[in-house]
Formats: sequence, structure tokens, C-alpha cells
Amino acid sequence: MLKTRIPIREPHVRQFVVARYGNNTNVIDLTKKSMLGALTELACEKVGFRHVLPKADVDEKIAITLLYPDSLKNHFIHPGKLDLVAKMLAYLFTQAFLEAIEVSVMLGISDYEAVNLFMDRYGITEDMVSADTLRKKWRDHQRHMARKMTVLLQSA
Repeated sequence: MLKTRIPIREPHVRQFVVARYGNNTNVIDLTKKSMLGALTELACEKVGFRHVLPKADVDEKIAITLLYPDSLKNHFIHPGKLDLVAKMLAYLFTQAFLEAIEVSVMLGISDYEAVNLFMDRYGITEDMVSADTLRKKWRDHQRHMARKMTVLLQSA
């Protein structure tokens, strides 16, 4: 079983990934059928016959560890792609956050309370990211969607 350490610089994204996929540990056991497993397989390269695995200097404090399934034991993630995988995990955080807030608002919960519920669900604290920052992300998303709808309505 191969291990790869992925550096995630934003502590709230790291906490989200650990809580959602890692059962509150920094080690995430992947399967090929899971979404993270498919993402990892896309980022993998096969180890060649005379290939030397490149070393990546990853800070252990900001890293999560991905454990590959046995079917990918001859693969590795190139250090140049580690940032790409970290960006994809940040994208997953953003999408899950926006979807959770949208559903909560549709159910009649205020956006302030919805953000706090999301933070509580995944163990995100104020020292990782402030609730105001996440609410701003939600408001920016709403503004973008409203602008997009007006452009669509004007073109129709």
C-alpha cells in the first residue's frame, strides 16, 4: 500500500477533508470506487522499470495522507501534481459548503445559522476561518448567480 502526503494550506479545508473522508484522522484510506479514489487515480502515474520516485518536501503539520488501494500499488502522484490535488480538495470544500448553505436557506434557516451549522458539522473553528469569511463566500456566490440569471433573462 503506497502513501502520499498532500499539503493543504488552508486549515478549514484540511479539517473538512479530514472530517468528511478521513473519520477525523489525517490518514484517508481510498477505494477505487470513491470520488477521492477516482481523483487520485487521475493524478497518478505508473512507476516505470528504472524510475526513481521523486521526493516531495511536505510539511507534516499541513498534510493529509492518502493510502492507495492495492490495485494502484505501482502508481504514485508526481510532486508537481500535489498542488493540483490540493486545489481539487479546496474545490470540493467550496461546492459542499455552497450546497449545504443553499439547502439550509431553502429550508428557512438564516445564512448566519446555516454557516454555523456547517462549521459545527465538520469541526471547523473560528481560528481556522471566521464565520464572516464563509458568509462572504456565500454572499459572493449569490451575487454571481443573480448576475448570471439577469444575463440569461436579457439574452432570451
